[in-house]
Amino acid sequence: MLRSVFAKAVWDRKRTMLWWVLGVSALISWVSFTYPIMRDSEAMLQFIEDFPPDMLAVFGIDPATYLTGAGFLQAQFYTMFGPLMIIGLAISLAVGATASEEKNGTMDILLSVPISRTSVMIQKAGVVEVLVAVVVAALTVVLLIFNVALDMGLSIQNVLAANVSLWLLGLVFGGVTLVAGAFTGKPSTATGVGVLLAILSWFANAFVALFSWLEIPSKVSPFTWYLEGPPLLKGWSTGLLWLIIATIVLAAAAIAAFNRRDIATERSVMPESSKARGRKTKTLKPRATGLLGGVFGKSVWDRRRSVWAWAIGLASLMLLTFAAWPAFSKDSEAIADMVSAMPKEMFALFGMTDPDSLSTAAGFISSRTYQSVGPIVMLIFAVSAVSSLVAKEESKGILDMVLSNPLLRRNILLAKAAAIAVLSMFIAALLTLFGLTGNVIWGTNLDLVNILAANTGLALLALCFGGIALAVWSVLGSGPAIGITAAIGAVAWFLNGLGSVVDGLAPFRILSPFYWYLGDTAPLAKGFEPQYALLLLIAVVGTGIAVWRFDTRDLAV
Repeated sequence: MLRSVFAKAVWDRKRTMLWWVLGVSALISWVSFTYPIMRDSEAMLQFIEDFPPDMLAVFGIDPATYLTGAGFLQAQFYTMFGPLMIIGLAISLAVGATASEEKNGTMDILLSVPISRTSVMIQKAGVVEVLVAVVVAALTVVLLIFNVALDMGLSIQNVLAANVSLWLLGLVFGGVTLVAGAFTGKPSTATGVGVLLAILSWFANAFVALFSWLEIPSKVSPFTWYLEGPPLLKGWSTGLLWLIIATIVLAAAAIAAFNRRDIATERSVMPESSKARGRKTKTLKPRATGLLGGVFGKSVWDRRRSVWAWAIGLASLMLLTFAAWPAFSKDSEAIADMVSAMPKEMFALFGMTDPDSLSTAAGFISSRTYQSVGPIVMLIFAVSAVSSLVAKEESKGILDMVLSNPLLRRNILLAKAAAIAVLSMFIAALLTLFGLTGNVIWGTNLDLVNILAANTGLALLALCFGGIALAVWSVLGSGPAIGITAAIGAVAWFLNGLGSVVDGLAPFRILSPFYWYLGDTAPLAKGFEPQYALLLLIAVVGTGIAVWRFDTRDLAV
């Protein structure tokens, strides 16, 4: 299995892919189960007839087909959450394919074997294509099962067209990330470029009905090609060809960029080689000097670029929501009709347990940044930070070298935990700045204290799950830590949402960290809540357990 670059890369990601398959399968299962509720709702039918079509288009809703199985799934899964997960997977795989290996110093070892750079990049790109295809194939199988079980009336051909299009959409942004990684050799830059272009592409397609100046950009948006038809309703389209062409062009560009540049470790070890080519350069100091003289500074330094990608991604989503509010606020009665028509179970799926607040600026803006996408993104950020700064360093043997320094184990772990806290608060600070800016530009009249509280709570939520991840890592080791924490987060998410609509789960809802942060009021409509202290408490307790265990256990290597 390990005799080729392709096979080795697939083998290294076998456990990660299992979690992706389970996560995507769980999400499409949940959305499918909510379809019969929507289909049988007379109030929902009335809402679809009355709500302005241009505003529905922002949510990917086609009034003529929304209450059919294909129209419902297209709007609720294939327009937002499906692309979000698949693009995220493709970008993470593409970053790991080249840029991360180059940063870790393993790429020069790989290139020392008798294999061309072109072959290496082709096989790395093949890994992205195949592993994304595995997740999409699992999604397809689960959807076809529910199509029969719930009588959703989906065409098998259209299901295949929709999922092939989803696969190719992921590959396009994976290709963008490969090009950025091959050109710069920096994981954070590659991730940032891929995420930023994905957000801009989605915005151009989603808001073209509201802003005429987006008409030209929307035509070259991969989301426009992906949603042409749309495929779940009308099958194969010419947009599929554009996605294929873009994928091929980007793969070729990645190969060309990778073939024509020195890898980063080469320049660091032998800077004089650059001088010989007539380039201006300077000797690079080891990463242990200056800011890198301590564990805390080194941890912050290692994620200094990636944290900008996370922060700007969330901040961009916030500003887009601010920009959409003036158009939506013109018809508050239609928004109220939507809230009354849609079942609470649907809102609960997306973290909104007080759907009536959508008719207010605070509720509408909270719905994306603070109630659905934001908490999930911050959870992923905190868990990935624990993974890269702690778990992966242990599994790769880097932590052994850190411990060879005359430092107490507990101080090392506390420094890493402090770095994660600072990075989380940095994201919250940038969101606060963007929130204040959007509040002024679009005149939403949000309270300053509420903006500060919403972002502080979001950071504390990240730290809560970061503390859980550290505790699990300290007890069970590097392997299961991230997966178990992700599973705890998923259970907590659904416990909060379902607990608001299912009587049997209501008593247990108080156990969910998402309930402590979200409650039943939009974050931008409330100030600092006492429950926020529970988020901080779990973060402190989890870190304390990790410190105690780390003092007494052997490392994995």
